[in-house]
Formats: sequence, structure tokens, C-alpha cells
Amino acid sequence: MRTRIWTAFALMAALSACGEPPAFMPPRPGDAVTLDGGVERYDVRFPCGDAQCAGWLYVPPGDTKAPVVVMGHGFAGTRDSGLDYFAERFARSGIAAFAIDYRHFGASGGIPRQLVDPWQQLEDWRAALAFVRAADRVDGTRVAVWGTSLGGGLALITAAKDGNVKAVVAQAPQIDSSVEGEATFPGVWWVIRLLFTAWGDLANDALGGAPTEIAAIAPADGFGMIVDDEAYAAFERIVRPGTTYRNAVLARSIFTFDDYNPAVQADAIKAPVLLIASHGDRFAPFAAAETFAKKHTNATLEEIDGDHFDVYSSPRAERASDLATDFLAKHLLGSPS
Repeated sequence: MRTRIWTAFALMAALSACGEPPAFMPPRPGDAVTLDGGVERYDVRFPCGDAQCAGWLYVPPGDTKAPVVVMGHGFAGTRDSGLDYFAERFARSGIAAFAIDYRHFGASGGIPRQLVDPWQQLEDWRAALAFVRAADRVDGTRVAVWGTSLGGGLALITAAKDGNVKAVVAQAPQIDSSVEGEATFPGVWWVIRLLFTAWGDLANDALGGAPTEIAAIAPADGFGMIVDDEAYAAFERIVRPGTTYRNAVLARSIFTFDDYNPAVQADAIKAPVLLIASHGDRFAPFAAAETFAKKHTNATLEEIDGDHFDVYSSPRAERASDLATDFLAKHLLGSPS
């Protein structure tokens, strides 16, 4: 059974691949791994633009084709730094999960490494949806999306553009870019340094030089995209040894967010939405989620406590996964999990 499933995935990727293969070669996919509750996880590759993206497909036990939720991580994250817990929870409840690495991150292809580009990541979401809809191990007619942090906004936009997504879960979602960062603004000198570093990165690229990386999250005495002691300590607790996560992004990434704002691009969303947000979140303001929920009658807002990165650790992770599982079961299975 496992051999036939993996052979089908390999053939699908080979037939669908487009463009030249990337210079970065992701790790070779392995056999299925059996997890708690009889869940099987398959390490697969699927075409994304000019590269191959990596995905973990979590399949519930049994031969019945299960509905599937496509899952995307946040800023500079990877599938193995926070998504695996939630994906396993969904699969044990009868919902297959497909947790992906965006291009340039983790086990996915894409050069240069560590480039954050939300517009390109939206293409990766669409490619992941196309992949699961063609996969013969899951029910591609019952598909939902789940995103966390930056991925929450990407999931909302994806569902707004795709009329066949059955449900959306946005966890600790960055929804309105016009109000984010106010509570953790490091100061004017940080802005000046960030801009000059990003311009230097672009100049190096134009001249054929090496990319300029900075920390995705830095302590208060360091320099990075996010400079905050609590965020740095929280994410260090989340990232386990042996993951593909790197605390680095290309400085030029700040220039890819022009005109990006889920509050605008996802305004016409029709699918049922669950927003899981916290009043204590300093990086994804609760007010933005509240405004979105008030504006959209198809949106439900559930509150958890803690700061932005606390949702990945106990007990908030259990609370968030319970909320998401019940919501997905209602809209994909037709009954509570």
C-alpha cells in the first residue's frame, strides 16, 4: 500500500513539474512514518513555479478517503517548527493534513534561500491545493486551509480567490498589515539600519554577490526583522533540535510586501472562517481579527490567551487545536470530531 501511494505521488510530481530544477536539491523523500493513532505521514514533493516544494501528508487510518486541510506556516517558519502538532491532531480526528514548506525554506527548493515573498507564497498555496485535489489517497472535493501568523493571512486570501475551499482556519492571524508592528516597534534607527541593509542586499544581488541574511527574530540587544526578548525566547522553545528551521531571512524580503494586506485581498471571502486570536498578541493585533469578524458574517472569532508565539506550546496549542478540529470536522465531515 505504502509503495503504491508513494509511486503515485512521485509520478504526479514528475508529470506536473515545470521549469528548470533548482540549484538547491531538497532531501530525498522517505517511506511513510506511522504516528500515534495509526496516522501515516508521507514526505512528498509537488511542483511550485520553477521549483519543487516539500509537504508532509498526514493520512488518517483506514481506507476511506478523508477530507484534507492544507497548512501553511508563518514568517520564516517551516513545516517542522509548529505545524506537525496540529497536523497530527487533525489526522487523528479523521481529517488528512498537508503541511508545506514554502519555496526558499525548509526542505523545499528555491534560490535564494530564506526569501520571504507573500505573493510567491500565495502561488505555493495554490500549487498545494492543486496537488491534494489530484491525490488519490484523500478526498480532493473536501478541502480546507489552515494558516498561522503570516500564513493565516495567506490562507484567507487563498480561500477568497478559490471558490472551492470549504473552510478556513486562521490562527494568530496577521490580517491587517496597516496596524501590525505598532506595539513592538524598535525605533527609527532600526528602520534606517533595516532599509540600508535591504538596499545593500539588492545591490549585492544585482552585482552577483552573496545574499545578505539577518535574523528573523533577535533579542533586544541584536538586530533582525523582529527585535524582542520575549519573542526570541518563545521561538527558541518551539524549535526542536534537528528541524530545518533557520533563524534567518534575506534583508530584501521587506520590499516584497508592497500592497500586501489580507484585510483588503480577502475582503470578498465566502467560505466559513474561524479566527483564533489573542488580546495579548503584540504581533497580530486582536483588533484586526475582531474587525474582520464583525465585517464578515461567515467568520467566527475565538479567543485564546497569551502572546503571539504562545499558541504553539501547551496549554494554548491544545486549546487552539481543539477549536480548529471541531470547526473543520463540522465543515468537512458534517459532524463534530
